[in-house]
Amino acid sequence: MQDAKTALVMGSSRGIGRAIALKLHEEGYQVVVTYCYDESAGKKVFKEINSEGLLLRLDGGDEKSVKNSVEKFSEKYDRLDVLVVSGMHDRAHSFKETPYEDWKFVLNSKLDSSFLVPKYFYPLLKKSKSPNIILNTSSVAEKPQVGALAYSVACAAVANLMKSMALELAPEGFRVNAVCPGTTRTDNWKGFGLEDDDMWKRFADSNPMKRVPTPEDIAEAVSYLISDKAKYINGLFLYVDGGNRHK
Repeated sequence: MQDAKTALVMGSSRGIGRAIALKLHEEGYQVVVTYCYDESAGKKVFKEINSEGLLLRLDGGDEKSVKNSVEKFSEKYDRLDVLVVSGMHDRAHSFKETPYEDWKFVLNSKLDSSFLVPKYFYPLLKKSKSPNIILNTSSVAEKPQVGALAYSVACAAVANLMKSMALELAPEGFRVNAVCPGTTRTDNWKGFGLEDDDMWKRFADSNPMKRVPTPEDIAEAVSYLISDKAKYINGLFLYVDGGNRHK
């Protein structure tokens, strides 16, 4: 039987997921690091945490991959205490320009993974004394972003999924919450024309707090939501955007 609490962070090979994995390791969790495409990045994070955790390839939108991850997880651990569903890939287009293939790709990456990963890890979460599920969504769930149709729709769907899970699983001792980051600078933005410093300075200047959120800001929010300080918080959307959504 394991003693330390376990946490699986989806998409933890880079960006926000990486920051969450490092934060939870710092707090004493046995962290399961996952990657989808970039194994070398996953290995780098796993080396950073230098723990007795686990490194898994996990494509959250692929049922077979999720089931395989559950099997490998079960070979090492008998329960899961914290599940963070983070990480996705976008193909940003307007309504008129969105190809059906890109629509399916984004919804699979964001929405299907938010359903499949908790669904198949549920039996292991059920064995925890205080199971926590955190879904990573966005402020575009309530205010769609023009030019990012599929992502906006997927985030809105994940928001309702979170509410449904929070209501259904609460009687079993689960808490299900969501973090909603503002536009956060990570290397995931490479290839979207958002690499230049001047553009990010404009993002910061337009924010009420005059900066953009960092991956570590999001990690701190997750840390709070899974802590005993938040033991009666369930079904919450915790926005980490400096208040920018109210503009």
